[in-house]
Amino acid sequence: MKSVFALKLSIIIPTLNEYQNLLKLAAFIGGINMDNVEVIVADSKFTNDNSMSIGFPFRYMQTGMTGRAAQMNLGANVASGDILVFLHADVKPPVSFVEDIIYCIKKGNEFGFFAYRFYPSSFMVDINAGFTGRKGLFAGGGDQIHFMTRSLFMTIGGYNEKFTIMEDFDFVRRFKKLKKPYQIIQKPALVSSRKYFHNSWLRVNTANLMAFTLFLIYINPELIKKWYYKILK
Repeated sequence: MKSVFALKLSIIIPTLNEYQNLLKLAAFIGGINMDNVEVIVADSKFTNDNSMSIGFPFRYMQTGMTGRAAQMNLGANVASGDILVFLHADVKPPVSFVEDIIYCIKKGNEFGFFAYRFYPSSFMVDINAGFTGRKGLFAGGGDQIHFMTRSLFMTIGGYNEKFTIMEDFDFVRRFKKLKKPYQIIQKPALVSSRKYFHNSWLRVNTANLMAFTLFLIYINPELIKKWYYKILK
């Protein structure tokens, strides 16, 4: 295996009409040391904005598909990194995230993710964010930045493309069956709370609880998605 400090990171961002958020990410990621980092935007076939025009630091690919699981898998297939990092367009990692990930892998964790906090913030959404730093039933889903070795990604088989929703929870469920150690990095990423402000805290949490309950009892993901978006605007 390469020296851990020589490992290359591939950051894969699945998107659908996220031009403004990608501009913000470009400014942020472009300011870090890019010597061992590549950034791949895996865009949906339904995107109709100007995302492809952004350029550095992104390597842009139109996937011809839609659905985060499929887009992330396609991004991983063209990535050259030893470590794969899956980042949503409206999530801002901590400034030290590259070093944090490498340090985590160095300690023997093949998989991990970041705790997060919401912006704009409120007392109620801060309650939700508090769960993201704890290992437990809800760990690893809902915009948490997944990172893993390429070998682990291949062992698990990537993200299950049947999960057009809850794909992150499904990945974590399959990972936990391997009985391997993982780490939640406590330096929080910043996650947009736009969903809560477009709906309400109660409505979003009702949708989340319904989706997670159906996921736990192995209901068809398409049915979960249908009911999830019946609740949310």
